[in-house]
Amino acid sequence: MKTVTTLETQAAMEAQAATDMLGSFTRNENLAADERSLVQEAWNVAKNAYVPLSHFPVGAALLAQNPYGQTKVFKGCNVENRFFQATICAERNAATTAIAEGYTRFLKVALVLQNYQGPGASPCGLCRQVLLEFGFDAVVLQVADKQSNVYRYRVGDLLPAAGHEPVACTKLDPSHKRAVRRLKESLARAYAPYSRKPRAAVCIADDENSRTRQWLGVTDENASYGGSAAAECVAMRNARSAGFTRNATLVVAVDSLSAPNPIEGECLQVLREFGPDAKVILVDGDAAVLSSVSELLPDSFGPQALS
Repeated sequence: MKTVTTLETQAAMEAQAATDMLGSFTRNENLAADERSLVQEAWNVAKNAYVPLSHFPVGAALLAQNPYGQTKVFKGCNVENRFFQATICAERNAATTAIAEGYTRFLKVALVLQNYQGPGASPCGLCRQVLLEFGFDAVVLQVADKQSNVYRYRVGDLLPAAGHEPVACTKLDPSHKRAVRRLKESLARAYAPYSRKPRAAVCIADDENSRTRQWLGVTDENASYGGSAAAECVAMRNARSAGFTRNATLVVAVDSLSAPNPIEGECLQVLREFGPDAKVILVDGDAAVLSSVSELLPDSFGPQALS
């Protein structure tokens, strides 16, 4: 059996970074001193993670700035709960602590997986959404290995715009045109008294017998904002509840076909569970853009990260 050297491993990581990993591979010795310190802080706090369910400890160290120009590092680890929805990820733990102290401009964030087994896990869709709110241009240092080499990219790269040219909705295939009609007809049923941004979505999927159906979802908001459900999530969970989980395509009305982050990160994370090849059709008026979860949620966090 061939013995793989550290140099060979690092060379393989660099080659992988050039293909399917987000950002550029950067060796630890090439990081600035403050960045190496930030990475070490993330390693340290990962030891405090409470992960009895996933056994997947993550640490985050966030450098943020307040309105007076002062900077400070905030740390967070993932804290799980037997009620899964109450679990909070390391990134959001650090982010909310920073906001609570008035540090609302995010500059850099380092992320580490304590039980390192392979390429570092990127943030989930919900964490991406929170980080984006306070630091589109913030630098992410996603630790790649136990030597603290990193993948380096911007927060804005985590939820990009769709990169394809719009097409007329009339040119879509019949199934997709039907979904677009259902979108427009159902918007009036959306419940959005707080955001005043009603939205509708259709999830098209197959079951194990290759039957195809369309599942509708509309915005369902709650006075406790965190209890609200996005239209996309409602549609996808309706499909999953009925056993339609294969070859998924999410059709959703959006505000812009060219803007970054056209779909909320949480919704993309739910779609990722249908598979890395799930498709997305963004609709604005009479135009549409064909995209995918791999484009809108690059280097996504999925089931493979927990294996």
